[in-house]
Amino acid sequence: MNINELYESMRSGSPAAEDTLFQKMSEIFRLFLQQRIWNKDDVEEVLQETLMTVAKKHRGIEFESSFAAWAYRVLENKILDYYRAKGSHEVRFAVMSDSQEGLAPENPDPMLKKRLLDCLRKICGINIRHARILNLRYQGFTVEEICNKLGVNTNNLYILLSRARTMLRLCLEKEIIR
Repeated sequence: MNINELYESMRSGSPAAEDTLFQKMSEIFRLFLQQRIWNKDDVEEVLQETLMTVAKKHRGIEFESSFAAWAYRVLENKILDYYRAKGSHEVRFAVMSDSQEGLAPENPDPMLKKRLLDCLRKICGINIRHARILNLRYQGFTVEEICNKLGVNTNNLYILLSRARTMLRLCLEKEIIR
């Protein structure tokens, strides 16, 4: 018997047909889900959510085409919900890990801080725009905001930022800049 025949048998009052219907749907849907979702725990979770939704709502619905088509549509919607939830979960945790990487340590090295300030002063003496770009970038301004503040285009900003970082690196490594 297919799903639609089992459903009609269940509606006519056969209590065994309901158990058979949900058992058969469980087997078919599980195979379908295993092709779309690789994590076995997630497959079982989506399967249970789908079967619960079908069990709750099938009595109050008049089906336009068939019960099987409606049940498959419920399954597809649950798969979409799973992917949406999984995607937002990954984005949320990716943002958290990215924001944590940029945090400065609680107790920065005082000698490094002194060397950085000395190097920024030296860079400021050579080219104030380089020092300003480094400072704005360190403060967290976006590329667009820095471009607007300095009145330069994006390509020019990247060139200036690259030169400023090179000067800072040379100063910190070798203290060449005087």
